[in-house]
Amino acid sequence: MRPDVLCAVGSEGSRHLRALARRAAACAALVGVAACRRDDAVTLRITSWQSPEENAIDAVEFRSFEAAHPGVHIVNDPVSNSAEYREKVLTSIGAGSPPDVFLLDGIDVAAFAARDVVLDLQPFAERVGVPLGLFFPQVVEPFRVSGKLLAFPKGFTPMVYYYNRNLFAKAGLALPKNGWTQDEFLAAVRALTRDADGDGVVDQWGTVLDRRLYAWQAWLWGAGADVLTSDGARASGAIDQPAAESTLTFLTSLPRRGYAPAPSVAGGALGYEQRLFYSGRLGLLTSGHWMIPRMRRYLEQGRVQLGVVSVPRTAGHQVKTPLFASGWAVPYNTPHRKLAVELAAWMVRTDAQRRRAASGLEIPTLLTVAYASAAKDATGLEMDFLWQVPYGGVPWGARVARYREVEKAMMDLVDRVVVERISVKEAAREAAATVDGVLRR
Repeated sequence: MRPDVLCAVGSEGSRHLRALARRAAACAALVGVAACRRDDAVTLRITSWQSPEENAIDAVEFRSFEAAHPGVHIVNDPVSNSAEYREKVLTSIGAGSPPDVFLLDGIDVAAFAARDVVLDLQPFAERVGVPLGLFFPQVVEPFRVSGKLLAFPKGFTPMVYYYNRNLFAKAGLALPKNGWTQDEFLAAVRALTRDADGDGVVDQWGTVLDRRLYAWQAWLWGAGADVLTSDGARASGAIDQPAAESTLTFLTSLPRRGYAPAPSVAGGALGYEQRLFYSGRLGLLTSGHWMIPRMRRYLEQGRVQLGVVSVPRTAGHQVKTPLFASGWAVPYNTPHRKLAVELAAWMVRTDAQRRRAASGLEIPTLLTVAYASAAKDATGLEMDFLWQVPYGGVPWGARVARYREVEKAMMDLVDRVVVERISVKEAAREAAATVDGVLRR
């Protein structure tokens, strides 16, 4: 302030002004000017489709980021309905009111890339402390499109079969081993299917048929087949070919042969079939790592002795499974680009991944964290999950923008066979025609 102004306010006023100046200087020295002035505070908005339990874990990271960045406040704005999540994020970006950071599912990568609305994080990775060379390369790959990195991957899972060790022992079966075949799987589900109380009705099943594509895609890959042609341009020439049809015939026959309950068209393996597994009435259930937190109570109570094994392959072919991952992305038009990139990086750092690994929600994307977590796991389940990683592939959603429509057509294929009883050949031909039409649009 100019000397003439100081004189004008008098000695008392000047003492007051000098006191204010000292307080402002102290505040700036401690936490920076941005934290001292309310009009300089920054609010970062982050959004995801995560459960309340996951959001509670991430809240720890939000608060630690705020502590390390005085003057920054994080508002978490989750979307409870995952079906609406993608469109809500895309709409907000298009309307110019994007979140600063959002969770990008690996199967939606191509859809966001096609709209060119996500910031390339590759140039910033090293400077914000994301050493990509220390991440599983199979999990970084789905987020790379045309040389750009669209998200920092935070966690992932392969598809596996969970199995009930007790039921295998009661049936006199050796426990399944990673790399097992379709024939070995069939022998197991046949032996595990029983009328336990002798009333003439099956009340213990070998497995279930989950209609959703992500649950059976690994079966196709392990048979040398696929949903789409290698260029991702068509389903005809892929899903309607002999290897795919043979595999789908095998899977859809399981309920008809009595080795699996009739599939729940309404709920898939999220409902009735999963309860069968928890209650010890189901030998094998396909799912991902996300089931671990739900299983822990049953494991701790000794109600289920659990194992994890790869999705069976057809003899003569290699195990292959999609790796379903998610990562933190930044919209291209965030008003706080630097801080948003730093927050996305913060959410995948070592401490954050350790916390999420402890929850059992997913496999960490940092190799050191994943293997350290597996080494502490007395059940051995984590090592069996990690066994799958070298055989992991990129899900079609990371390469095909209209994947959600492809996914629906494939689920309809299974329904047509199981519910309407049409042949796999006919259902596959219809699904291929539908998908080809979708991909031409």
